[in-house]
Amino acid sequence: MSMNGSPACRIFLFRHGETANAEKVCFNGHFDIGLSDKGKEQFKKIADSLKNFQLDGLYSSDLRRTREGAQTIGKAHDLSPTPYTEMRELCFGDWEGMSVDEVNSRFPGMLNQRMENIATFQVEGGESFPQLRDRVLPKFQEIVSRHSQGNVVIVSHGGVNRVILGHILGIPIENIFRLQQQYAAVNIIQFYNDGNATVELMGGTYREIIEQIPDDKKLKIQ
Repeated sequence: MSMNGSPACRIFLFRHGETANAEKVCFNGHFDIGLSDKGKEQFKKIADSLKNFQLDGLYSSDLRRTREGAQTIGKAHDLSPTPYTEMRELCFGDWEGMSVDEVNSRFPGMLNQRMENIATFQVEGGESFPQLRDRVLPKFQEIVSRHSQGNVVIVSHGGVNRVILGHILGIPIENIFRLQQQYAAVNIIQFYNDGNATVELMGGTYREIIEQIPDDKKLKIQ
């Protein structure tokens, strides 16, 4: 038994796979881009790694890049993902869908301002990270409270995952980019019946999921 008490639900928190416009670093935000072929393959591997787990819930944002990955996971479990608008990525307003080069060209100096003021910066028409946190955390906590036991999958976004992990770890918003979240990043959060939580894995891959399966049930995934 953990110092936190008896285990409650376990959250598998994923970032979506590689996007179809990943050849350029883009501020996709609410821009509804799908997955690249590589992104789809990343989630096939994740889905295979989860086949021997009983899943008790499956959630995503309502954007294509997360829904596609969640649907791939759900096929093996006869589960359809429940999408939530609240779990969308940070809205980038006037920067939506633009590449870094385009933003630098059209809004000179603004990217530097953003990185110097992560906790307060807000693109015209977009959101700040505190605003993102304030819409994401209540929905995340609602999902957790819905599942007193079992494994729950959430497929979301880099910014969303960072504010969730940062909240659990007590990391100020200005430091959340110290948390790495590559495409298809795997995070595992174990909740306990007293409300505490432990981050068991952060920024991992499908291989770390396989390592938790008993040897006689491990899948041969190349």
